[in-house]
Amino acid sequence: MATLNINGSKGSGNQSFKQIEGDTWSSIYLPAICACILMSIVLFLAVSCSKKSDNATKISAPPAGGVASPGPSTIAAAVPETPKKAVKKHRPANATYVSGTYGVSFSYPVKYSLQAGDKKTAAPLQPNFLKPGAVQLAAVGMPDGSYPETDFSGALLNVSVNTSMTAEECGQFVPNAKDAEAAKPTTVKLGSNQFAEIEQLDGETSRQSDLKYFHLFKNRACYEFALDVETSRKGDEDLAQVDRGRVFQKLEKILTTARIKDVAVPGVVNAETAGTVPTADSNTEKAEVVTPTEQK
Repeated sequence: MATLNINGSKGSGNQSFKQIEGDTWSSIYLPAICACILMSIVLFLAVSCSKKSDNATKISAPPAGGVASPGPSTIAAAVPETPKKAVKKHRPANATYVSGTYGVSFSYPVKYSLQAGDKKTAAPLQPNFLKPGAVQLAAVGMPDGSYPETDFSGALLNVSVNTSMTAEECGQFVPNAKDAEAAKPTTVKLGSNQFAEIEQLDGETSRQSDLKYFHLFKNRACYEFALDVETSRKGDEDLAQVDRGRVFQKLEKILTTARIKDVAVPGVVNAETAGTVPTADSNTEKAEVVTPTEQK
């Protein structure tokens, strides 16, 4: 009985030891294995989802040149057009008088007044020719208010022609009744023309007219350019004296632009008809005024 118990005890002890050993391995390694398997599954799923996401991104992205980008056109439409600057037009400073009948032309400031001559228009100045038969062509007047606070009354340039004179007579002038010695002409060149010139002063202290006459013989006719500067003042007026030299300079500037073309002047005296004067029809002047177009 005792032996059986001992052996039985030993056999039972080994079985208990084996059972304990088996339980210890399962409890230690089985959870670790399960955890590794679970982590592998999770990692596999994560990798699979990541690949699917990349594929979805690649599929959803449009091809590079498939559709034109609306960006530039949208920006271009949003930016308003720059307004064009208004072009300032400048009024021409000068106009040009042209006489086709007598071949005379000259330029003058547009702010001056022009009076074209005809048989109905009286000359604003008495011509200074030795013989009658003058034809009034044109007169240019300076504005009255050109020299305020002075005794300036007016100034003008008058153009006329006489077809009944010789070249020698054209170089002479009617003597001044008050001073015969002053009627000695001089030769002066203005612009492209050479003139015979004389200056005369008429009037009293309260009102004076300072005159300069310029004669030129061409086209078998005598052309006269008369410059007049007038001053006036009352006894109780305290006005400065206008600088007549400066006024004459402005009128002479117009004279420097004068041109006389070679034309057949009507009524010209020749050797056979010496002493005749132009007919009434020849006193009718057909002229034109050319104003330059406005400058941009």
